[in-house]
Amino acid sequence: MPDVEFLIDENILGVSRYLDAFNIKYRKVGDDGCPEFGSPDSAVAEFARKEGLTVLTNDDKLTKQCELYDVKCIVHSLVDFARKVKRYADCKKSDE
Repeated sequence: MPDVEFLIDENILGVSRYLDAFNIKYRKVGDDGCPEFGSPDSAVAEFARKEGLTVLTNDDKLTKQCELYDVKCIVHSLVDFARKVKRYADCKKSDE
């Protein structure tokens, strides 16, 4: 099975510090040799396709470009994240 390597979209660059804890291979938009910040979504998706990378993003437009270019993509939904935070906060309130 080949190693998985990710391309982190510029809108969730902070996730890299968590991936480091698990020794996961990744590149980030803005890194040397990667698409620059502000690159069109199509350029990011095309780069990921050529390099065999799986894209990590929360950008619906990039997700659609990944589908178009047949690029694997993992979507980090901010709405899902907000719901989890709310549930956590609600649990903490009920513990008081």
